[in-house]
Amino acid sequence: MKVFSHSRLSCYEQCPQKYKLKYIDKVETEVEQSIEAFLGSMVHETLEKLYRDLGYQKVNTLDKLLKFFRSDWKKNWDDSIVIVKEEYGPENYLKMGERFITDYYNKYKPFDQGRTIALEERILINLDDSGDYKLQGYIDRVMESEAGYYEVHDYKTNSRLPLPEYLDNDRQLALYAIGIKERYPDVKDVRLVWHFLAFDKEIDSTRSEEELEALKKDVIVLIDKIESDEKFAANTSLLCDWCEFKPVCKQWSHLYMIKEKPENEYLKDPGVKLVDRYAELKAKEKQVKLDMYAEMEKIEEALIAFGEKEGVDVVFGSKNKVRIKETEQNKFPTKHSKERKRLMELLKDHGKWDDVAQLDTAALNKIIQEKQWDIELLDILKEFVNLEMSKRLYLSKIKN
Repeated sequence: MKVFSHSRLSCYEQCPQKYKLKYIDKVETEVEQSIEAFLGSMVHETLEKLYRDLGYQKVNTLDKLLKFFRSDWKKNWDDSIVIVKEEYGPENYLKMGERFITDYYNKYKPFDQGRTIALEERILINLDDSGDYKLQGYIDRVMESEAGYYEVHDYKTNSRLPLPEYLDNDRQLALYAIGIKERYPDVKDVRLVWHFLAFDKEIDSTRSEEELEALKKDVIVLIDKIESDEKFAANTSLLCDWCEFKPVCKQWSHLYMIKEKPENEYLKDPGVKLVDRYAELKAKEKQVKLDMYAEMEKIEEALIAFGEKEGVDVVFGSKNKVRIKETEQNKFPTKHSKERKRLMELLKDHGKWDDVAQLDTAALNKIIQEKQWDIELLDILKEFVNLEMSKRLYLSKIKN
């Protein structure tokens, strides 16, 4: 059994085909680093230095920490780093990082909230007693509080503050809590702490033993699903725009084959020609159907008028005949009307909403005609129903 990770699981949930390309086929791509990812990396390294030096009884001043951050930024900067928001430059993001570090430093100095146990440490998590299912991860910082509790700290440079329910269901730090409890048997409990640096905000959460056991089971089910998957189907979404495997993905690779071609070659591409012709035929098909339905409606009206004029219920052709049958049809309130809304509320109040597939009028008409419900409820429904006479046509062959 492979050793999984939270990011590996998330990759599969996002798109099974991306998972296959990345972890099974190991396709190499030219990954373009975003400025947001670069900023996060530089801030993490600076905060790691802060706490690593503290372990050696060295307290950095804010000025020294910011100097390290700027130096690290300059040393690792690459002009290939992508900045999507073109109105902002590298200097803007550098200043953002400086603000994150400054706010954090001023909030927690002199950094005596507890004792740091581990920094950027790999942790192995057993999901079952036999050790067949394992996960690994890297924790930003583990701290032991004065009360004997352990805390898992995670630094976020997101520009959005997540909703509380998202954090209450966050899988990554909850998995780390399982690993911490395994590694440090003396732990009383584990507190999960997120530092949202852009907002100078700390948010924490905890998980009960029942919640952690349920999480283990859920992850095992997900791992089994991944291990048994034979198709790894693509899941197209807005996230495709940021996927490094887009040029080799079956959903997008043809686009990359043709988009660099000049127009005269592009239009000659066999795939382009086939799709254009197919779209043209589908448009014609739609128009033919509309024309056909319009003509059929006129003929149906003419047949009904002919039958009424001649006093016949069946009209004969050379090989076929049409039977004209008069039936009673229940007509219900139109959509978006006040009566329709009242009818929906009535059905819900009587527990009949599911019986009519959320007000499928054909299903409701059948129920009324066959008197499937209690007489009292059917009588109430009469308020919403108007009986109309209508004629339907039935086409059949003439038997010799």
